[in-house]
Amino acid sequence: MTISHHISRWISLPLCALGAMAFQPAIASKQSDAELIKQIKSAYADGAYDKFNRLASELPQKSVFRPYVDIWQFRFFQKGVEKQFPDREVVWNKSEILPLLTRHDNSWPAETLRRDWLEQLARTAQWTDFAEQRQHLRYRPDQGVECADLMYAAEQGQLVRYKLDAVVSFDKRLPKTCRVLLKNLYKLGGVSAQDLDRHVLQMVAANQLTNAVKFVDEFEDTAWGKTISSTELREAIFNPDKYLKSSGQKADTDLYLTGALARKAVEDFERVARQMTENYQGKLSPSSEQWLWAHVGYRAGLVWDRNALTYFKRSKPEVMSQEQQEWKVRSALLLEDWNAVLQATNEMSPNVKEDRAWTYWRGRALAQSGKLVEARQEWIKASSPFSFYGKLAHEELGDTVTAPKRPELLSAAELDWAKKHPGLLRALALYDAGLRTEGFWEFNLQVAQMNDRQLLAAATWAERNQLYDRAIAAADRTETEHDLALRYLTPFRDNMRAKTREIGVDESWVYGLIRQESRFVTIARSGVGASGLMQVMPATAKYVAKKIGMSDFKPADITEIETNLTLGTSYLKMVFEQHDQSPVLASAGYNAGPSRPALWKRRLGDRKIEGAIFAELIPFDETRGYVKNVMSNTMAYSLLLNNASTPLKQRLGIIYGSK
Repeated sequence: MTISHHISRWISLPLCALGAMAFQPAIASKQSDAELIKQIKSAYADGAYDKFNRLASELPQKSVFRPYVDIWQFRFFQKGVEKQFPDREVVWNKSEILPLLTRHDNSWPAETLRRDWLEQLARTAQWTDFAEQRQHLRYRPDQGVECADLMYAAEQGQLVRYKLDAVVSFDKRLPKTCRVLLKNLYKLGGVSAQDLDRHVLQMVAANQLTNAVKFVDEFEDTAWGKTISSTELREAIFNPDKYLKSSGQKADTDLYLTGALARKAVEDFERVARQMTENYQGKLSPSSEQWLWAHVGYRAGLVWDRNALTYFKRSKPEVMSQEQQEWKVRSALLLEDWNAVLQATNEMSPNVKEDRAWTYWRGRALAQSGKLVEARQEWIKASSPFSFYGKLAHEELGDTVTAPKRPELLSAAELDWAKKHPGLLRALALYDAGLRTEGFWEFNLQVAQMNDRQLLAAATWAERNQLYDRAIAAADRTETEHDLALRYLTPFRDNMRAKTREIGVDESWVYGLIRQESRFVTIARSGVGASGLMQVMPATAKYVAKKIGMSDFKPADITEIETNLTLGTSYLKMVFEQHDQSPVLASAGYNAGPSRPALWKRRLGDRKIEGAIFAELIPFDETRGYVKNVMSNTMAYSLLLNNASTPLKQRLGIIYGSK
C-alpha cells in the first residue's frame, strides 16, 4: 500500500510557520549562525523536535545554513510517518516537496532529498515524475538511485544485464529500492532463482549472516522464498560444522549446503576444495558449484596460494562477482601465467574490464604473446599522466611521463567568480562551523558541475582558504587543463624540506604519502585513531618518540605540524630500512603495519616478482590502493619539486621473497 501525505498532517508546525518565526525578534543572548547550526544539527540527530524548532526559529531566514535547517525539518516529518506506517510505502506530496527543492536548489541537502524522492517514485512506478526529477540530479547517483535507474530502464525495455549483476553480486544489505528491484524483476522473469541464491551467498561469504536471512524473509511471498526456510538457512550458516555433519541436507534448494561450505571456506578453503571433489560431487547445482569454486579461488588468492587459479578455472565468469573476477586475474599474475591473464581480463564484465588496471595488464599479456600492436592499443587506452596504471601504460609506450603544460593564468574575473560562488561560500561556512562532513559534500556537489576553468578557480579559492583537501579534489577533476601545482599541493614546504633532510627520506615520497593519508588536513583523525598530517597512531607515536629521544612528547601534541612530521618521517624511515629500502614495501608497511609486508614476502618464498605485480597482489583493498596512489603521487611530486622523475616501473623495482 502506498501512502502520500501532506506534511502538515504529521508535524505540529508547518514549514511556512517555521519560516515566519525566523522574523520574530531574536532573544537577548543571540548566538552566531555557526554556533546555532551546530546545536540545530545536534537536536536533529537526537530527534529532539521541540528543541530543534526553538533553535531553528532563531536562525535568520536568509542564513547560508537555511537549506539544511528547512530540509532537516522536512525529514522530521518523514521519520514521523515512517514510525506511524513502518510496513507501508510512503511517498512525499509533490506539492510540498517541489517548493522546498526549488527554494534550496543546488544545495547538498536538496540533492539528497531529491535522491530519496526519486527512490520513492521508482518503488511506486510513478515514471513520469521520476523522469522529470531524474534530470535535475546533479551529483553522481548513490546505489539506491542506481537501482531506481535500473527499474526505469526495465520499464523502458532497456535493462543492461551487467549492471544488474553488480546488484546481485553485492555482498552487504542492499538499499530498499534495490531489494524492490530484485523482487519485481524476479516476478517478471528478469532475475532468476540462481541470481537470488548468489546474492545470499555473497552476503554469507562476507559474514553478513543476519542480512542474508533478512533478505530471504523479505522474499517469503515469492516462489523462490517459499522454497527456503530462513530457520534452516540460519542453522546452516551460523553453525556450518553441525549442519555439514547432520544426516539431513535434503531440501528443495542447495542454498543451505552451499552456504555452509562457503562459511567453512573462509577458514579452510583447501579442505572445502577437497570436500567438493570427494564428498559433494553432484550434490550441488551447476550454478552453486561454480559459485563455490569462485569463492574458494578468491579465498586462496587472498593468501597467494598457487592453486587459486586452478580453483577459479572450475568456475565460470557469469557467476563471479567483480571482486572474484579481479582476483582471478591477480591469481594469474602471481604465477606470471600471461595466457591466463589475457583470458581472465577478456572474460571480465564490460564495466570491469575497461578499468585502467586490467587494460594495462591485458596489454602486458598481449605483449608477452608477441601481439605488440594490440598491446599498444590497450596501453594507449590506459595511458594517463595522473594515475598509477596510466603512468605505467605511458612508460610501456616508450614515453617519459612529464608535467603537463600549465594552463593560462586565471583572470581576476574567474577568481572573483569562485570567491562569490554561493555554494562554495556555503561549503566554507560549514567548514568554519565545524560541520566538516556537510562542508565536504557541499563542496563536492558544486565542483561536480564545473568546467575546467571553473574547477581551477575553485581549487585556487579552496587553497587560499586552507581547504587543501577540497582544492585537490577540484583540481583532480579537470579533463584538459591541468595544473600540477594544484593537484599536488605543497603546503608546509619549509617544515617539510627541513624535516625530510634531517631524517633522510625523499621529500617527494613524504608529500605523496601525506596527500594520500590526510590530504594535508592537520586535524584529520581516522576511524582507528590515526592523527595529523601523517596519520600517526597513538601507540606508534609513543614508540617512535621514545626511539628517537623525544623526551618532551605528549599525546596531545600529535596533531601539531612539526611534531607530527618528526614522528611520521622517523617512523617511515624505520619501516623503509626494515624492508630492504623498498618504497613499495615501506608504503605498504606504513599503512598496514610493518609485519604485513614481511608476511607477504614469505608467501613468495624463493621467488621474485616485479613491484607492480606485488602491489596488485596486496590482499587488503585499502592498502593496495594506498600503495598505488602513494607511488603515483611520489612521481608527480618529484616532477613538481625537482623537474625530473625516476620512471614509475623503476621506482617499483623488484620484490624478493623470503623464507
